[in-house]
Amino acid sequence: AALLLAGGTVSWLAGRDAAADRREVLAAVIPAVLEGSLPQAGPQREGAIRQALAGVETAIAALSPAAQQELAQLFALLAIAPTRLALAGLGHSWRDATVAQVSSVLQGWRTHRLELLQSAYHALHDLVTGSWYADPAQWPGIGYGGPPQL
Repeated sequence: AALLLAGGTVSWLAGRDAAADRREVLAAVIPAVLEGSLPQAGPQREGAIRQALAGVETAIAALSPAAQQELAQLFALLAIAPTRLALAGLGHSWRDATVAQVSSVLQGWRTHRLELLQSAYHALHDLVTGSWYADPAQWPGIGYGGPPQL
């Protein structure tokens, strides 16, 4: 909590753009979380990533203001170079990270001893997968025929 507060304060002082921070991080996280579910390359892959990003943005907008603020602080921490390096081990921007690097960061967080990083993993994972698979267009890919008809 102290780290989130410090990062939130730093981002406020630096006048960061919360939406830009969110988009930068999510543009790297989405392909890592949805690896195997996205088209392999080209315009179709880019379109699918944009679609997933829009779904995550919609999901975030539906969260409580407190949850939105916590996520904004997380994205700010992950976008600021010193805290990105400390939390994710990335010495370069998210846009320069490979899918393998981002996957490694996420898996490290998933099993990390710090609950804060585990929570960050679960929040990002659940936002991305939840919004992606909430779209009926994605159901055939997982063999889901939709909810039962009553």
